Amino acid sequence: MDEPGITDFGNDGLPDLDIYYDSARTSFWVKNDRSTYIRVKTEDVKRILAKQGYRTNCLKNESISQADALIVTLQKSKDVEYADSLAGFRAGVHTINGRRVLVRDSPQLVEPCPGEWRTLQGIIRKMLGEDQEGYLFGWLKVAIESLRAHKNRQGQALTIAGPKDCGKSLIQNLFTEILGGRSHKPHRYMSGLTPFNSELFGAEHLMIEDEEASTDIRARRNFGTKIKEIAANREHSCHPKHRIALMLSPFWRLSITVNDEPENLMILPPIDSSLEDKIIILKASKHPMPMHTVTNAQRDSFMAALRSELPAFVAFLLNWKIPDSLVSQRYGITHFHHPDILDALGAFSPENHLLEIIDAQLFNSPAPGSWQGSASQLQRLLTADTSTVKREASKILTFQAACGTYLGRLEKIHKHRVERSRTSQTTIWTIHPPSNGDSAD
Repeated sequence: MDEPGITDFGNDGLPDLDIYYDSARTSFWVKNDRSTYIRVKTEDVKRILAKQGYRTNCLKNESISQADALIVTLQKSKDVEYADSLAGFRAGVHTINGRRVLVRDSPQLVEPCPGEWRTLQGIIRKMLGEDQEGYLFGWLKVAIESLRAHKNRQGQALTIAGPKDCGKSLIQNLFTEILGGRSHKPHRYMSGLTPFNSELFGAEHLMIEDEEASTDIRARRNFGTKIKEIAANREHSCHPKHRIALMLSPFWRLSITVNDEPENLMILPPIDSSLEDKIIILKASKHPMPMHTVTNAQRDSFMAALRSELPAFVAFLLNWKIPDSLVSQRYGITHFHHPDILDALGAFSPENHLLEIIDAQLFNSPAPGSWQGSASQLQRLLTADTSTVKREASKILTFQAACGTYLGRLEKIHKHRVERSRTSQTTIWTIHPPSNGDSAD
């Protein structure tokens, strides 16, 4: 081959090399034989260039070799600020928020093929019932269509709550294969145990599976905030350890499976008005599996049978029309909260806990009258040194407006117990004692 010029390749004269410089790691990325980019050292790049005919030794009138000069030009002209997997993006160079990023690999989507998917269909129908399966189908349909069209459309978190061994984790693992074959566990980041989250950006499916629940309301509300961010925001801060964070636009779908015992359900945050449209909560029922799964061989056969049906299932979803009654303009599929799970979560809410504390402190006499005053007066009363509920009240009244916020929620769900009136200066709350019929209180 004719020897390329050495003095200055420049942007126009740069050979067509699929090699990029990772400025954050001071290393290079090259494509392997499987169309995936791998990280290599400078010496590795020099060997690649030598194989393509570029000199690695200096001539008498040269300060650096031809290959070294090309490496310098690559560093200046083909640099990227982020290089790794990025959920929803195909392998190659992309510009995101004005920054050049290299995506090292692509999601492996299931190719649709019309056919039978009776085994999977039977599991979903028996687990969720006909009245709930449409929400699962719609959630998956919107996600698959967005991935195939390379459109980053947001989607709600999907929660499946049910008894042990009902198939919820099985379905959740199939979500991973349908959504590109990559999953990661975000619970540590979402619960505030670590600020670093860069590993999540390489997986389309963020999966929370029977994680340890927290009774701390602040941790649960923080978890709810992260759910809202994932469901509603297009851009997210990618924060690798020991490196500067940058804004990226991953395609994420979050699924949560949890046992339906009260202590397990407490992983879920209180469902308030800001969260309700960003989460789908389904209730699963236990049912016998269509194949034996006692031995490892039986489990492998069962999973192989389900995987063989995924192309037909994906084809069904792409052709299935979301019913008009379930359409959401924002998310494609509307939200749904199974009432049994919602009632159980309501029992764990701080506002209901506050009402229990109020009853214990104010209405423990045989014939108590109603209490009236401002939220700040009630908070001082409950947290005073003489209060019998000081310790419990202090745990939930953790911010200045906490008492007023929770009384506002109680007014909506227990109208006969909590009422408000306004004066020119403040809001006055009237709290009535529980009656014999107040089983929820």
